[in-house]
Amino acid sequence: MDLWRLCRRPFADLTGEGARLFGGRWNTPGRPMVYLAEHPALAAMEVRVHLDLPFELLPADFVLMGVAIPDRLIRDLEPVPADTAAAGDLWLSEATSAALRVPSILMPHARNVLLNPRHRDAGRAVMGTVETFVFDPRMWRPLGREG
Repeated sequence: MDLWRLCRRPFADLTGEGARLFGGRWNTPGRPMVYLAEHPALAAMEVRVHLDLPFELLPADFVLMGVAIPDRLIRDLEPVPADTAAAGDLWLSEATSAALRVPSILMPHARNVLLNPRHRDAGRAVMGTVETFVFDPRMWRPLGREG
C-alpha cells in the first residue's frame, strides 16, 4: 500500500520520535508511532488542523514523503473507539501487526495508517520519494473572505 506522511524535513523518517515525545490522537507520550495517510490531501488536512500559526510564519521546510507498506502487514480497526489513545497504546503493546488502518476523525470516509516502528516487521515499510511541500495560502483564509 502506498501511503503519505507530511512533516518538516528534519523529521522525514519512520522512527515515530515526534509521537513518542508528544503523543497524538492514537498514542500517549513515551510510545513511538508513525502517522501516515492513504492520500496526500488527507496528510495535509491532518497536519493543517494542528498548525496554529499565521501562514506567513509557517516553516518553509515541509516535505511530503511516500511510504510503501506491504498490505499483509496492515490490520484494520473499525469503528473508532471511544478512547483512541488507549486503543493505539494497546495495539502498540500487543504488537499484533506492523501497521493499523484507522478511520480519519477529520474525514470519516478516509483512512490513516499507523506504523509501529518497534514491530519486528516495521523495517518492511520503505520510504520512497521525499518532495518539498508548500501549503496553499487559501487554507489560512478567514471564513467569508473572497479571493
